[in-house]
Amino acid sequence: MTLTHYTKTVEAVANILTHGFAWFPNRRKLAELFVPWHDFSKREPQQFGMISFTENTPACTKVYCDKFGYFGIIVSENWATQRRAQRVIYVDSDGPATEAWKNLFSLGYRDLQSRIEYPNDGGWLMSYENKVIASAIAGSTLWANLLQIWEYMEPASAAQEREWRITNSMPNYSLSESKSEAIQQVSPPRGWAKHTHVVPIQASEVEALIAPKSYIPQLQSLLPASFGDVTLVESEWAE
Repeated sequence: MTLTHYTKTVEAVANILTHGFAWFPNRRKLAELFVPWHDFSKREPQQFGMISFTENTPACTKVYCDKFGYFGIIVSENWATQRRAQRVIYVDSDGPATEAWKNLFSLGYRDLQSRIEYPNDGGWLMSYENKVIASAIAGSTLWANLLQIWEYMEPASAAQEREWRITNSMPNYSLSESKSEAIQQVSPPRGWAKHTHVVPIQASEVEALIAPKSYIPQLQSLLPASFGDVTLVESEWAE
């Protein structure tokens, strides 16, 4: 298994290696498919941050790189396993499997709804979006497990990305919905952000770095000293 995180600039690579991967907000865009009767426009379930990788090999990432960037960090399988990286489940807009998912989410939603003792209380209402509260406070194990699966779902329109992801186990409500603002929170991370907003990686946990040939000297100059011996691979694609 080869997992690569792509980003847009040499500086972003250096920042990740120095401080860690930043948690990014990501709407799964599945709320209207699974629970169209509930308004998740302000916050979707488990929207506490994720870090994405592709299992596409460097030679098969043209479309992916055009979207996410030409600079890659290939992480070790051991690092990915320890961080509980999971292959994304791609969901079609219709079909028998999708109908089954809809039925399960409908059952889970009704189960949770029946268990909420104070429907006007903001704390109880967080059960709809937070699997921990759904299970520990409301007692709906079914909805909590469905939200766990939700974290690793994505519309089938993105299936060519062959994504794996790591999701934030902490309910980080302070995470900005803007990627640019999320980056600013960890450039560099300060205070609790050092523990809640980034996932560190060591040189021994990086299999290789990928960059267009013309950018490799600049990348070498910006790498933290401990990453000086990491293998550098020329990108198949030019920026």
